[in-house]
Amino acid sequence: MLVDPDGLPLVGTRSKCLGVREPPGPWADVDLDAAGHVELNGRGLSVSKDWRSLPGHLIPEHLDDGFNGASGKGMRVFVHGTGPFDEGPVATGLQLKHKRWSREVGLVVPDTSVPLPHYQQDLAATRGQWVIDES
Repeated sequence: MLVDPDGLPLVGTRSKCLGVREPPGPWADVDLDAAGHVELNGRGLSVSKDWRSLPGHLIPEHLDDGFNGASGKGMRVFVHGTGPFDEGPVATGLQLKHKRWSREVGLVVPDTSVPLPHYQQDLAATRGQWVIDES
């Protein structure tokens, strides 16, 4: 993720931030129903079990090993929690769901369908729980 000057994840609504890209647009991370609530349809904040499996543009450039294509500028690898990468509660109002095709990547999604600003606030509220871990 991108880093704020205080060393914590940058909260925002663009790629590589702690938050989701909002509709409309082809890069939106979530879909909304007619009332502006987040649909519970397998979309949300993307996360990974291990940064080594990420595409190069999501790996901080200082971790370039000559093979991984690391090119993420101004980024660090943050982790949330110390337990296994299992589906379940992450924080108040949020849970981890694996993507259908892999237990190595997942999504942080709302527990229930909530207005988009509420979901963004729940994600932002976890900011202090993320730590840099590039091991």
